[in-house]
Amino acid sequence: MMIQNDTFILSKRGWLPSILVAAFFLFFTMTTLHLFQFVSGALLIALLLIYRNPERTTTINEANSILSSVDGVVLGVEDTLIDEKMMKKVTVLNGLWDVSMLRAPFDGIVEGYQIRHGVSLPLSNPLSETLNEKAVLSFRSVSGDEIFIEHMSDQSCFSIEIEAQSEQKMKEGCRYGFLAKGRTILYLPYNAIISIYPGSNVRAGESVIGQFA
Repeated sequence: MMIQNDTFILSKRGWLPSILVAAFFLFFTMTTLHLFQFVSGALLIALLLIYRNPERTTTINEANSILSSVDGVVLGVEDTLIDEKMMKKVTVLNGLWDVSMLRAPFDGIVEGYQIRHGVSLPLSNPLSETLNEKAVLSFRSVSGDEIFIEHMSDQSCFSIEIEAQSEQKMKEGCRYGFLAKGRTILYLPYNAIISIYPGSNVRAGESVIGQFA
């Protein structure tokens, strides 16, 4: 089953809160309550930024390319051992004002995913690893290569949302979820060729972070 893609300029999950805040803004504007007008106007702008949903395309159409699933800045690229298997670990930090939509890294399927509902402590807090809200997904490409993606929230009042099902087919760049602010870790095969480095800025569904060997 192919995912139902959300292609409006504003994500559908942002319609209701934006309409409600816009209604308050109009009410306070008509009643000349300037302080409340300013607060509601600022909140409306913030919501429109957080829930913006731009179209993305990449000029790289190679079948073995791996795109970033999230907007943000690369914090680290390193080797790591997962279940006695060496993998490449790419860590990306997604800020509140980055685009929040999560996108498929290549053509393939979602093999499965898990969500742990929890709190949203600062990532610097040691308890965040065990208490923060987290989603882990497994993607497999049409050629059989598999990667794992972990999304964790960071001091945000917005929940992580995953709109996917096991064995769901996805096209490269297809939207599959929402992360307002947090950390994303992509676990790639050890022989993958990485094309980014710490400090790189990446854009979901557009920036190539590596290639399958």
